[in-house]
Order: sequence, then structure tokens, then C-alpha cells
Amino acid sequence: MLIEELRKAGACSKAVEVESGSECSLIYCGDGDGVLIAVASYYDWIYAKTVAEGSLKPHMWHCSEVFYTPYGLYSFAKSVEELVQKITAKKPIVYAQMRLALERLAEMEE
Repeated sequence: MLIEELRKAGACSKAVEVESGSECSLIYCGDGDGVLIAVASYYDWIYAKTVAEGSLKPHMWHCSEVFYTPYGLYSFAKSVEELVQKITAKKPIVYAQMRLALERLAEMEE
């Protein structure tokens, strides 16, 4: 359902479920720059953490890694539509975080 709503809202040109479990689903959302969206629910809340693709190495593309990385932003909502709006609004900030992280890593390597 979230994948369809992300596409319908224009938030993702390509959306694929990377991991699906009883407690969490991980979605790759690509539109030039990609983001990973870990989605779960708690009672009547739906929550997600959105992380820029470049912030995590591919072997770390798991719900637990996305939820526990220091990068990314959480969104909380009562409906899928509301969640999509919040994720879409936060994507520019998530990309800015990734650029800062990559700059810091480059500085550490020098």
C-alpha cells in the first residue's frame, strides 16, 4: 500500500520492497537519488525512518540498520497518505544529511 501511495504522490519513480518482515518493511525509493524507508506500526500509528541511499552500505540495507543509523529522519502518521506527505517533505533534508556525512568521511580520510 505504501509503495503505491509513494508512486501516486510522485515521491518515487521507482519503489521496491527490499525487506519484508512481521515487524518492519524496508522500501527502496528511487528518483535519481535514492532513499531507504523503513516502515513499521505501533498501535494505530504508522512510522517510518527515511535515510539517503548513500548513508548506508548495501550490506546494511535492513530495517534494523536503518532504524539505528544516526542519519535520516523519522515520520509519524495516522494514515499512509499522511505518512507519504511527511516523507516527501523531509526528503531534501535527508539528502542534505547524506552530503554532510560524505564530506565528513572524506575529511577523515585525508
